[in-house]
Amino acid sequence: MPADREEGLALALDFTKLDGVSGVVPVAVQDADTREVILVAYTNEAAMREAFASRRLVLYSTSRRAFWEKGATSGCRFELAAAYVNCEQNSLLYLVRPWPAGARHGICHTRNARGEPRNCFYRRIDLDTLALRNEDP
Repeated sequence: MPADREEGLALALDFTKLDGVSGVVPVAVQDADTREVILVAYTNEAAMREAFASRRLVLYSTSRRAFWEKGATSGCRFELAAAYVNCEQNSLLYLVRPWPAGARHGICHTRNARGEPRNCFYRRIDLDTLALRNEDP
C-alpha cells in the first residue's frame, strides 16, 4: 500500500478493495471499554469460528487471502470480548480488549511520530475540502 495513502493528507479511497473477493463480511472492531471504533476489517466463516473459539481477534485478510490474527507479528494482540451481528446478518461488530489483560496498545499497523501503534481512524476528513487532518501524528 502506498505510504501516501497511509500517511498523506489527500483523500484517496480504495473503492476496488473487494473486487474479486467473495465469502467475506465486514467487521467493525470497537474497544470494549471506550467504545471507540478502532478498525474495520473482514472475516470469512472459518476466521469467524476461529475468533469465537480462541477468543482472540482473528480476521480474514482480503489482500493476503488468509487468516490474520491481529498482533501475531507485532505483539499487539486483542481478546474478543463480545460479538454482535447486524439486522441483515451481513456485517459483524467485535468488542475487543488489548491482550494480555492490562496491556495498552493501538491496533493499526502504522505508527505515530513517537513510534507507537495507533488506532486506524487517525485522520479526520474536512467535510468541505476533503482534506485530511492527522489527529495522532
